[in-house]
Amino acid sequence: MDLNFITDLINSLSSLMKTYLNEIVLSMVATLLVIYGNDILSFVKKQIGSLRIFLRISLFVAFCAFGFAFLTSFLTPLMSQTIGQVDKLWLPFIVIISYYLIGLAAQKKGMI
Repeated sequence: MDLNFITDLINSLSSLMKTYLNEIVLSMVATLLVIYGNDILSFVKKQIGSLRIFLRISLFVAFCAFGFAFLTSFLTPLMSQTIGQVDKLWLPFIVIISYYLIGLAAQKKGMI
């Protein structure tokens, strides 16, 4: 059996994934924030729970608006750079396994 066909197919898929790697990783980060966002917000609520109502609401809104945006804008390039260093032959497998691990995390949290 000729393995060049499979290797060429994996390399083509890897080249396509490299083109859209930032978008792929952004979807991973966004999904992780959906899965663990409630835990993050619970932590923030505990930290600001004793403050006055106006300050508590202001901090909560600021964290939701800017905190999640900061996490997304910080984690996406970091993960993209890390995954981008993977060998072309392994990139499709790493991406697929990452999505399955995210799915397992969602299953564990009772979201699926």
